[in-house]
Amino acid sequence: MKFFIKIFGCQYNEFDAVTLANELKFRGLVETNLDEADFVFVLNCSVRKTGVDRALGFIRNLENKKVFLSGCVLENDKERFAKKEVEFFSLENLNKKFNKKSPTPSHQLLTTSKYIPIMKGCNNFCSYCVVPYTRGREQSRKYDNVILDVKKAIKSGHREIWLLGQNVNSYRGTRSSCAVIPAEAGIQDSSHGSPGTTLKNTAGPEDDIFVGFTELLKKINELPGDFTIYFTSNHPKDMTDEIISAVANLPKIAKQIHLPVQSGSDKVLRSMNRPYTVSQYLKLVRKIKKEIPKVKITTDVIVGYPTETEDDFAKTVEVFKKVKYFQAYVNKYSPREGTAAHKLGDPIPWSEKQRRWRILNEIANKK
Repeated sequence: MKFFIKIFGCQYNEFDAVTLANELKFRGLVETNLDEADFVFVLNCSVRKTGVDRALGFIRNLENKKVFLSGCVLENDKERFAKKEVEFFSLENLNKKFNKKSPTPSHQLLTTSKYIPIMKGCNNFCSYCVVPYTRGREQSRKYDNVILDVKKAIKSGHREIWLLGQNVNSYRGTRSSCAVIPAEAGIQDSSHGSPGTTLKNTAGPEDDIFVGFTELLKKINELPGDFTIYFTSNHPKDMTDEIISAVANLPKIAKQIHLPVQSGSDKVLRSMNRPYTVSQYLKLVRKIKKEIPKVKITTDVIVGYPTETEDDFAKTVEVFKKVKYFQAYVNKYSPREGTAAHKLGDPIPWSEKQRRWRILNEIANKK
């Protein structure tokens, strides 16, 4: 039997795709192209409605293939996919589905970059975002398991180590005496609910100590090998002086920080439930640039949020001109049922969202 994996969404889904492929190959399936596949696995992202629509469009064109769906999926989206006879599955329950445990896979995805999740979920509840509802609350992976995954990636020849999480700044992993199985085995960490590890504790809870994100960066930086550390995503409210100093002074950390702004208007930021002002954000940017003179700052921004007026958008344009982002991911607002912003409707025409998108994209990404 042959399978094909289609990825929609962020790096987290790219990591999950590697885990899924390893599991399926261990069970005797062969990875192939779309035309030859008997089974198609779709890793979806419900953060924006357009992502769901693209996935549905992709599935609509498939014939005579069994389709499975996983990833970041809202309950009402699952119903839409179910009407297309798509079966939803959880990567955490993959072993139950196949009723067979997998060993640590001996093969790796042969790319320069290696994505390693350090946490999943989010506690911030931005008004436009579904992640807390699809991925749950923040759950950090065990420190020892993250370090083991990084060591394996370095040994396999990966030159870029990407630490992933919805908000990596708030990582708080426990460190204890325990046996570990790396994330690529695709088995769930039963104590934290995050993807990637099975633990056998040999120490009691009183032996656990908590490790923050800065300490994790320092430890990875000390590991031998020729590699560069990247991390995403960050939240401005949790970007501490210690993290900035680590990026500035640890030689293996890329001088690059992803700092989502989302809007240049305080009014819109309040409506988005983003707990910082534009003034605070720009002060943070100045601090980062002072500590790391050659830093590359990238960002996320949303245009066409329901309360965004032309004046609000003009303020966002001013922020873009002041910060001079290395790159910006400009997203057109997409209402998602179940989020706080959904009740605001979607009053801004798509054509206007496209216009605003073009303006910001030209400023930040013209190079």
